[in-house]
Amino acid sequence: MDIVQYSVPEVSIVGRPNVGKSTLFNRIVGRRMAIVDDRPGVTRDSLAAECRIQGKRCHIVDTGGLSSINRKSEIEEGVDRQILASMKRSALCLFVVDLQAGVVPEDRHVAETLRRIGVEVLLIGNKADGPNHDDMGSEFYELAFGAPFPVSALHGRNILDLLEAVGARMPEAADTSEEESIRVAIVGRPNVGKSSITNAVLGQERCIVSSVPGTTRDSIACDFSWDGIPFTIIDTAGQRRRRSKADDIEYYSIARARSAIKRSNVCVLVIDAEMGLTEGDKRIASAIQEFDRGFLIAVNKMDLIKDPSTENFIKNLLVDAPFLRNTPLLFVSAMLREGMEMILKNAVDIHDRMFTLLPIDLLSNLIYDIRAMFSPRSQGRMIGEIKGVIHDKVDPPRIVLQVNDSDLFPPDYMRLIENRIRVAFNLAGVPIQLEAIGKPKDKNKKGKK
Repeated sequence: MDIVQYSVPEVSIVGRPNVGKSTLFNRIVGRRMAIVDDRPGVTRDSLAAECRIQGKRCHIVDTGGLSSINRKSEIEEGVDRQILASMKRSALCLFVVDLQAGVVPEDRHVAETLRRIGVEVLLIGNKADGPNHDDMGSEFYELAFGAPFPVSALHGRNILDLLEAVGARMPEAADTSEEESIRVAIVGRPNVGKSSITNAVLGQERCIVSSVPGTTRDSIACDFSWDGIPFTIIDTAGQRRRRSKADDIEYYSIARARSAIKRSNVCVLVIDAEMGLTEGDKRIASAIQEFDRGFLIAVNKMDLIKDPSTENFIKNLLVDAPFLRNTPLLFVSAMLREGMEMILKNAVDIHDRMFTLLPIDLLSNLIYDIRAMFSPRSQGRMIGEIKGVIHDKVDPPRIVLQVNDSDLFPPDYMRLIENRIRVAFNLAGVPIQLEAIGKPKDKNKKGKK
């Protein structure tokens, strides 16, 4: 696969756990993207957002807390790898310390790591909530990065001055195409391989992979180009329970996953090949259809299936969930990096069809032919008639039937028309908004004498 990463400069926010990195990230990007919580270790994957600082384009990156503890869990080791990779890619690192707490051993560990990598560093003293805190940073000189720049990420104090200092240290971004990227959201339950698929598509570890459910919490977006086409791939948190039953962190994770679905062009629902389609998968599929997003299914972990029968899998899926009949189904293995190119190819095809107006003459002839072969509902002497066809919108395509009485075109008849349109114009995975508009007659109204 010919994957090209974009060359926009990265600015990474680094530091030990719980010094306010995510709060500063949200303040710089101007919206609450990163989950903020008083508990250390909430941020795991490196979360990036494109923004302009002093007129210069960059990717601002919120990283997890870098700890000096030797014995670490699988997730903590993955967080450390993410942080080190982000440091090495960065044109500038914003090293955040807690002015009120003073220098602690973990600050020294972060400082040593930054010096070893050799990246440019701007030391930021967070939690300077008032002028009396500005002179509390003298002890941080021992970190050898000069005086800390005092700010309060929580209250927004000195943030504009900080952005000016950051902009002065940033290089200009290389010229890149202004073409809109295709936004692909990778969604599904925990432990189905969403992060593994994201990493396999990108060809590098940008998302932490672990067998521990709930590893991914934020929605992680990465920009790249494939076959000359710009993409943004978004790895989302696993959705395992209804929002009403989730704790605070999981609630915000689910909310961000739903937001990623809503803002995407195409959603890839990842299913575990060993478990098949579950009720949780169906709920996520319903959310994708609720937001009228492009839709395809990737059945992952096919490398674990002995003598796989894709025909039986498809047959059972359509029996269990007939509403997925018009959704492309791909069988992939993130572990072996098989099927990743098919995911991107199908995403491009679905995206292009979502933004293409259908030829109105062919569309109208098809719908009138359906009306001639299959009569809609009748009421007394009145039979449902189609007076005109309008196709005036894309993303998703909207088709309006002008009819004599919308009550005479029930949902099952509209589904018949929709399915015929899908087959005729190859719209698998493309949502269609199909409406019948006509003033319903008052069946109980008596005629005038």
